[in-house]
Amino acid sequence: MSPISDSIKFNLSSGWRPRLMALATVVTAALLTACGGSGTSAPPPAAGNGAAIVTLQDAAGDFQSYTVAVVSLKLTKASGAVVETLPATARVDFAQLVDLSELISAGQIPAGDYVGATLTLDYSNASITAEDATGASLALTPQDASGNPLTGPIDLTVQLDNRHHLVITPGRTARLAFDFNLAASNAVDLSTATVSVSPLIQASIVPPADLAIRVRGTLATTDTASGSYTINVRPFHLGSGAAGQVVVHTTDTTHFEIDGTSYSGAAGLAALAAEPAGTITAAFGTLATNDFSFTAKRVLAGTSVESSTTDRVRGVVTARSGNALTVRGATLDRRDGGFEFVRGDVTVNIADATRVTEEGRTGAFGITDISVGQRIWATGTANIDAAAGTATLDASAGHVRLEITPMWGMVSGSVANPLTLDLRAIDGRDPVIFNFAGTGASPASDASPAAYLVDTGTLALSALAVAAPARVFGFPVPFGSATGVDFRAETLVSYSEVRNQMVVNWINGGASGAFPGLSATSTALELDLTGVGALHLLQLGPVRLNLLSLPAAPQITGDAMASETAYVIGHARSHRAENYQGFADFIAALATDLGGTQGVLGLAANGKYAAAGNTFMANHVAVLLND
Repeated sequence: MSPISDSIKFNLSSGWRPRLMALATVVTAALLTACGGSGTSAPPPAAGNGAAIVTLQDAAGDFQSYTVAVVSLKLTKASGAVVETLPATARVDFAQLVDLSELISAGQIPAGDYVGATLTLDYSNASITAEDATGASLALTPQDASGNPLTGPIDLTVQLDNRHHLVITPGRTARLAFDFNLAASNAVDLSTATVSVSPLIQASIVPPADLAIRVRGTLATTDTASGSYTINVRPFHLGSGAAGQVVVHTTDTTHFEIDGTSYSGAAGLAALAAEPAGTITAAFGTLATNDFSFTAKRVLAGTSVESSTTDRVRGVVTARSGNALTVRGATLDRRDGGFEFVRGDVTVNIADATRVTEEGRTGAFGITDISVGQRIWATGTANIDAAAGTATLDASAGHVRLEITPMWGMVSGSVANPLTLDLRAIDGRDPVIFNFAGTGASPASDASPAAYLVDTGTLALSALAVAAPARVFGFPVPFGSATGVDFRAETLVSYSEVRNQMVVNWINGGASGAFPGLSATSTALELDLTGVGALHLLQLGPVRLNLLSLPAAPQITGDAMASETAYVIGHARSHRAENYQGFADFIAALATDLGGTQGVLGLAANGKYAAAGNTFMANHVAVLLND
């Protein structure tokens, strides 16, 4: 694996760059079987089959864009029979699925004992982009473990834990989660603009209970009496066909945006009922833990999702001059159904006639509500300068939706409202690329990333501490109006509640002594950092710790209290992975696979780091071997 340079991985002088490190890309499949009846998320299964809901997810990682074709997802029975679950090839940008799972199928699969799966990814037309040390976007060329260009399909096979097969029978619900782990199996070399790909996937039959899911498809029927509607599933950018049906339940607090107009609760469902069958919809919500029904927190429909007459840009505003917005890290969705990541800036031109809405809120909004640091979704007419890697969107007669924006920062001053943050990331981007000129009521009150003022309202601040990180979600105040507050928070996450990551890679074919003293009965993984590459760090919110700066490498233990666990051993050359739900089973298998001579290429773990004991309690661990 070719490493990412040290100057990128550990240089924090210009702020935290969370997308420089590929932590994990998650592919989650929730496979459901049910007998039907009230509350189910799919029609009753046919005899001998079970209704299956399959989703795809990504977690925050190294890449601004990571677009490949997902060709196939096949489940393998103990008998050797294979069942395809993916309805069609889908071109997917995994970097756009952070903390979100996409429903890709709601079909039916035969009952049986499933012991493995094969995910096929096609890199023929891959579009992979990372941020360099200056904040600019760099296109990367994928290559295999031998350094050859990667220009075709790869089959990633996964063997489920022998103790935890996926058993599907009519009347029984089963769920399966896949994790396409980029941290253990991908490495970026910015000096050659390449990414070395040795992919592996891990699996668990107990995916996270709070998994956020997007359900996209065409409207079939609406039942205002029951507060629900049914869609024909059409995920991602698929322009035709359907992958089964799903019932979407709504509540009095569900927010709707339909053709650019906002509604709440029953009024929104009534407006949806007035839309013709076949209208494109997208719902965001979760599956219930008891009956696995899907309930939407937010629903988009009609031109608020897509249109054959307009182009769409989604990204974060890095500067504003008059009615010209500069958007960085933008995805351009074309009216013809195609999409692409724009490496350079996109200029979005707005006017008084531009319609403005805000995610999760009803009411009147205007173009003054669009400020620097705001994540937006805009529609209009796009013109692309392919040579320069830039684009312009004329949204003067279009629509701009203000989306909830995440920010990371270190608490400074005191823990009080307004909260002062030393910003380290705005929607995953380094604050150094933002120009806050004009955000204040006067130049003296323009927002400053070193002392960013957050209105926390009635949110609890007791878990925060000075000089500790905090993450806020919300909206910048209207442009040109900041006088003592720069941002209004809707959600606040303290440093102590954030999951941590540990990532290590070893060079020169891997290290056979990476886990000293390992035996089949070991209760922890000890690390030997001799021969490590550029990746040897702990990610604690926006803070990165160089493992070589610690007195000793942290000891990795399994998290016995975690509701969801997944431990995997990957084999780089064969693209094969062995999965375990129990940490002890994982350790025993790892000791056997290593045999004292096999090289370890990489390790990625998710969990919680305890500085007091220098231990890392992990609910996810992926180890990649050089075989």
